[in-house]
Amino acid sequence: MPFDPDNEQTPSRTRPVEPGAPAVAPRMILKGPAGDVTEFPLGDNNILGRSTTASVRLADREVSRKHSQVDKEGDDYVLRDLGSSNGTFLNGKRIFGPTRLRDGDEVVIGTSKMEFRLASAAKPKNAEIVHSDDGKDELKGVVARTSAKATFAPVEQIVDVNQLKRDYERLRIGHEFSNYVRLERDLNELLSRILQIAFDLIPCDNGVILLRDAQSHELVIQAMRQRKPGQGKVLVSDTLLGQVQATKEGVLTSDAIADDRFASAHSIIALGVRSAMAVPLLSSTGDDVKGIMFLDSRERIAAFTTKDLEVLSAIAAQASVALENSDYARALEHEATQRAQLARFLSPALVEQAARGSIELSKGGVLTELTILFSDIRGFTSISEKLPAQEVVKMLNDYFELMVDILFEHNGILDKFIGDAIMGLWGAPVKRPDDATQAVRAAVKMQARLKEWNEDRVAAGKVPIKIGIGLHTGHVVVGNMGSNRALSYTAIGDGVNLASRLCGVAREDMVVISEDCATRAGKENFVLEALPPAKVKNREAPVEIYQVNAIRD
Repeated sequence: MPFDPDNEQTPSRTRPVEPGAPAVAPRMILKGPAGDVTEFPLGDNNILGRSTTASVRLADREVSRKHSQVDKEGDDYVLRDLGSSNGTFLNGKRIFGPTRLRDGDEVVIGTSKMEFRLASAAKPKNAEIVHSDDGKDELKGVVARTSAKATFAPVEQIVDVNQLKRDYERLRIGHEFSNYVRLERDLNELLSRILQIAFDLIPCDNGVILLRDAQSHELVIQAMRQRKPGQGKVLVSDTLLGQVQATKEGVLTSDAIADDRFASAHSIIALGVRSAMAVPLLSSTGDDVKGIMFLDSRERIAAFTTKDLEVLSAIAAQASVALENSDYARALEHEATQRAQLARFLSPALVEQAARGSIELSKGGVLTELTILFSDIRGFTSISEKLPAQEVVKMLNDYFELMVDILFEHNGILDKFIGDAIMGLWGAPVKRPDDATQAVRAAVKMQARLKEWNEDRVAAGKVPIKIGIGLHTGHVVVGNMGSNRALSYTAIGDGVNLASRLCGVAREDMVVISEDCATRAGKENFVLEALPPAKVKNREAPVEIYQVNAIRD
C-alpha cells in the first residue's frame, strides 16, 4: 500500500516510557544496531556521551565521556563537538563549529546514529471534539452497530456464505495490516499507517484516532488524516464517542445535518458532515476501550455501508493489537535502557534485583556505612603522552573491563570512572556482613590480575600499567544524586575523601587500607604490614594504615 507522508498530521512521541503520551519536547532518537529505538528528551543544555550524567547516554567505546553538546539558543537547537578525537558528524559531514539542527537531521558520533526531532503539538490543530449545546447525550441517526472483536466459527459450523465472505474479508484485512504495519514501534508512524490503511479500504474524507491519556484517562486526539488537506476542521461528536465507549461497539450514523443532535452546531452544518463511523480500540481482554477510530464523509448522505463499518471494525481489531504490541515494545526498550544504565555500576545480580524492584534506587541519599575503593594508574599522564589517542582509549577500556569484572565478582558496585581512576563501593544498595572483606579481596585480586595482564602487554612490546589502590570503611551518604533527567548513583562524605587520599598514599602495586577497613574486613583474613600513620588533609590526627600483602587461605 502506498505511504503518503504529505497527508500525515500525527503528533510526535517523546518518551518510550509513557506509551501514548503526547510529545512535549524535542528529542534525540537513538537507533540501535538491531532496530532498537531509544528516545532522549532534550532540555536547554544537553551533553551527549558515555558519562553517567550525560543527557544522552551512549554505551559506545568510540564515544567520549562528554563527546558533544546540544544547546537551545532562542528557538533553535545548536550542536557542538566538545573536542572529541573521533569527531561529531551531522548528515554525513564532520562539524567543526556550532551548527543549527533541523528536524530530521542525522547525528553520528562513534558508531551511534541518532535522529534529531522537534516536538509537535499535543494534538492535531485541525481536529477537535465537539460537545452538545443542549446537554443531550442521545445519539440519533444510527444505521448499524457491530462488534470490533472478530469471532470465527469452526468450518463445519459455517452455513452462511455471506458470513464466510465477511470472515474472509477480516482475514484479508488482517493479512494486509500485518504486512504493512508489522512490528512498527514508533507511535507516530504507527498511527499514520493505521489511518493510511483505512483510507485505502474505505471511501472516507477524514479520519481521526483518539487514544486514552495515561494521566487524565480522557480520550485525546492523537492523529488525523484528510483525503483533501485544507477542507476544514475534522469535528468528532462527544456523544458518538460516549456511545462507542459505553457499548464497546462500532457505530455508523447517517446524515449528521439532519440529526437534531447537531441542530445548533453550526460549524458541523457549515462543513457539511454527512456520514460518520466510529469503532473502539479495545485492550487484549476486550474489557477496556484504549482509544477510538473515527471516519467521516462530506460527499453524500449514507456514504458508508454496513460492510464499511465491518471493515473499519476489522482494521480497529488489528490496530488494537498493533498499538498494544507497540506499547510492550517501548516498555521493553525502556527496561533494556534502564538495565544498560544499571549495568554500568551494578553487578548482573544486582541489576536483576533492581529491574524487579527489589532494590530502591530513587533520588536522594541515606547515611550508611560503606567500604570505598579507589584505584589509580601511576604515571598515566606520561604514558598517554607517548601513545596515540586511539591506543590510550583502547588501553583504558581493556584495563577497565578487567578491573570492573573483579569488582562485580566480589559484589561491589562501580561508582564511576574518574579519568584513569576507578571508584567502587561495597555496602549499598545491598548490605552484606562481609562487604569490607570482599572489597579488600577485590583490591588484592585487581593487583594480581594486572600483573598477569602486564606480562601479556610486555610480551607484545607495550608499556606495563602500574596502579595504587586505597580503601576505607566509614559512614557516608549514598544514593541517586543529580537532576531528574540525569541521576548518578554515588557516595559523598569524608570517608570517600579519605579512601581517595589513601589511594594517593599507595605506591605502585600497593593496596593501602585504613584501620577501620582492616577491622571490618578482619585482620586475620589478610597478611597486613603496618605503615607509618598517614597525615591526610582535613584530619588533625594521623590515620593508622596498613599495606595488604596477601590473602590468608
